[in-house]
Formats: sequence, C-alpha cells, structure tokens
Amino acid sequence: MVSSKRGQARTDAILDAAMELVQEIGYGRVTIDAVAARAQASKMTIYQKWPGKADLIAAALRRQSESARPLPADTGSLRSDLLASVDGIIRSLSGERGPSLITLTEAMRADPALRDLIREQITDRCAADGTAICRRAADRAEIAATDLGPAALLLTVSHLFTAMLLNAHPPAADERAEFVDSVLLPMLGA
Repeated sequence: MVSSKRGQARTDAILDAAMELVQEIGYGRVTIDAVAARAQASKMTIYQKWPGKADLIAAALRRQSESARPLPADTGSLRSDLLASVDGIIRSLSGERGPSLITLTEAMRADPALRDLIREQITDRCAADGTAICRRAADRAEIAATDLGPAALLLTVSHLFTAMLLNAHPPAADERAEFVDSVLLPMLGA
C-alpha cells in the first residue's frame, strides 16, 4: 500500500511539473529533462510510463480536465444540464487550473501526436458526457435524441473553442444560454 501511495505521489509530481512547465515556458520548450528535474524524478521513471513528451502532456491535461470537471451533474432538466456542461467546457478550455487548450493550439498544430491524443480525449469526454446527459433527460421523460448527445457536446466544444480563440474570452452567460436554446436543444429534439 505504501508503495502504491509513493507511486501515485511520484506520478502526481511528474504531471504537476509538466503542467507547470507548459504554463511557464510553453509546450515547445518543455523537455523530459526539465520535467524530471522539476519533479525530482529520473527520466527513466518518466519514460517507463509515457513514451514521449506528447503522451506526458496529454496525460497531464487529462488529469487536469477530469479533476476540474467530473461527469456532469444532474441539475434536473436537459437545459440546465447543458448549461452546466457549457460552463464546465469553458473552465477546461480556459485552463483555470493550468495551461489552457487555447494556449496549446500552436503546439497541437506542430505536434501530430499531441493533437491526436487531445482530440481523442475530447471525443471520449464528449461521448461520455453527451450520452449521460441525454440518458438522464430521457429518464426524466424529456425529449432528447440520446444518440446525438456526443455530437452536441463536440459541437459545443468547437463553438466555444472558436469563440474564445477569436474573442480572447468566453461567451457571456446570455450568449451561452442563447447557444443552448437555439442550437443544442433543437439539435437534440427538445
């Protein structure tokens, strides 16, 4: 048990160091040597778990996203669940607890491995959350096209990412509500 706690502590230190360095110096300048030094870990320890920098940073981003935004809460209605999801996606995109996806845009363009890993994370998360939201709505006897839930959340990520990239800030609360009311709810048949 002590060994697994130490192992988790080591993993946390490495992932924390990776996120700190990305935030401080940018993805392109982060090296495994720098992460190892910051985390007081050996490079071999890092390479045993993550084959390269892209895998390490993607794991750190996944941990950040999952800890910042658990599965969407059941707020009592499809509309309010969608609004809560929009808020959660904005928190993930803006990087309240570390580097934002916006700041990694250039790195994703330059590093196909990082791009593929992040795309997979986003797609998987949208599938899980979109399905959960629509199933709960159906359980409450609300009309919701359960099979479109993942696509609706993927569209939401795309919309919010673009809006934040072009405007340098997230959409205001009334704009978020308008998106949910005029795009997501009709898309889901509600």
